Order: sequence, then structure tokens, then C-alpha cells
Amino acid sequence: MNEIYKPLDVSQYEKYKEFWLRCDEYSSDMSFVILWAWQDFFGYEASWEPELIWLRQTKPDLKWLAPAGDWHRADWAEQLRAHAGDEADFIDVPKSLVRIWQEQLGAKIAAVDDRDSYEYLYNVEELATLAGNKHMKRRNRVNKFRREFNAQYKTLTPEMTGEIKNLQRSWTHDENEFMTRMLTAEGEGILRVLDHWREMGLIGGAIELDGRLIAYTLAEPVTPELIMIHYEKGLPEFHEVYQVINKDFLFHDARSYKIANREEDMGDPGLRHAKLAYLPCGYVEKCNVHWNANA
Repeated sequence: MNEIYKPLDVSQYEKYKEFWLRCDEYSSDMSFVILWAWQDFFGYEASWEPELIWLRQTKPDLKWLAPAGDWHRADWAEQLRAHAGDEADFIDVPKSLVRIWQEQLGAKIAAVDDRDSYEYLYNVEELATLAGNKHMKRRNRVNKFRREFNAQYKTLTPEMTGEIKNLQRSWTHDENEFMTRMLTAEGEGILRVLDHWREMGLIGGAIELDGRLIAYTLAEPVTPELIMIHYEKGLPEFHEVYQVINKDFLFHDARSYKIANREEDMGDPGLRHAKLAYLPCGYVEKCNVHWNANA
């Protein structure tokens, strides 16, 4: 365990993505964008090895994430012992990697399903059009907004960055102290990402009403078929604006993709209800894993 762990630098985005794309599944926890945005809050660090990038969280406790790279290898016992020691906790590990570990390592791996961290996958064409009876409620809410407000969708351009930053700054608040800290940290990360969104190949859009932005979204194209929606914020006084930005972004700027990953619900009942209401077509399922070389 003599490898050097360092914080990620935005200049490493393309090289990191080369490793990430070798994984069997793509979870938002392993996206460079998310790791870099939350780096200060969670103390994320990376150790760059020839075949794998080892990732760990140092705040508030030391935990490992799934490494980025080709998971199909026969030496996981040696790899885990060398990089994480004889005993370690891994969080948010995609189940495809968990299965590989279980096959090779048996009782040395103890995996616990983490439903709160499941990421929701959706058919892009369905959410871009909201066609059919099964999406009638969402479609009605979008139509209600359009009847009440003469708003326009705008594709993200560099000139809009300042306006989106102002919207984000006005959005961050919560009555719960812990959630306020989390939202503040998320907001700070979003502002960092907005300074470098083109360098990381991100795309997005916003809803404009009477000359001001009232909602925005920021997404990462992962593969030609998969897009990951990292951020989606709207002013609370416009109740249907989330349905509108969700639909309009996919319709205007992401319709060429097949699947949209809209990330996890974090165990929040309201968020889970909303995500389920959009009828996911699948999930990125994850576990928390305890590794014990001596088990």
C-alpha cells in the first residue's frame, strides 16, 4: 500500500474516462464530474495504476469506491490486499463487480444491498415525448405549465454560465442543518463544474421566462447510447418546471441517446416516488462491501 493517492485535477478528465469506460456498468458515483465536484467535501482521492484507477473517500471516514478499469481479471485478492489492505469497506459498488468479487473471493467478501443508492435508468424517447396513457399525468403537468407561462427552452451556451450560477446560488437552502451543509457543498461543486463544463464534454439547457432562467440541467454524455443527468434545479415557485426541463432537455438536446441515468434517490421518500412515477426501465444496482482477506 505504498501507492500515492492524490485529488483529481480537471485536466485528467479524458484519461480518467478511458478507464471508466472499461467498466461493465457506469454509476454516477464513479463519474469524474461527481468525484471532482464533491472532492473537497468527501476528500476523494485517486491512485493511478497501469490497469486500474483506485478511488477512495477520506471524509468523514476512510472508505473505498469501486476502481475504474477492466473488472474482468483473475487477481482481485492480490489487488485488494495491495491497495486496500487486509480489511476495508467499499461503498456504492455496482453489482456486476460485486458478483465478480463473490465468484473469486467467496467469504472474504460480505456484500449488503444498498437500495437507496440504486440509480434510475429511463428510456430517453419516452421521457422526451411523454407519449401514451402511462405518462399522462406528467404530460398534463407540462401542458399546465405551458398554458400558464410563456417560457422558452434554451440550449446551454457559454454565455449562459453566469445566469445559471446565479440561479444555483439562489437555490441552495434547507431548514435541516445537515442538508444545508450537503446542499451548500453540492452548490459549490456545481459552480466549479460550471467553470469547466466544456472541458468535461457536458451538455445542458435551461428554461427562460421573462428574461430570466428559472430552471437548468447539466448532463454528461457517457457513451453514444447513455447520458447521465447530473444536475437539475428549478425555482420552487414554479411547481411544474422540473417536469418541463426534464422533457425539454431530452427532446431538444439528448434525443439521440437511448438511456438516461437520473441517478439515485438517496432514500428520500418524495424523491423515490417521483423517480418511480417516471417508470424506470432499469437500475444500476449497488452494494456496500466489506473485504476481509483473513475471512
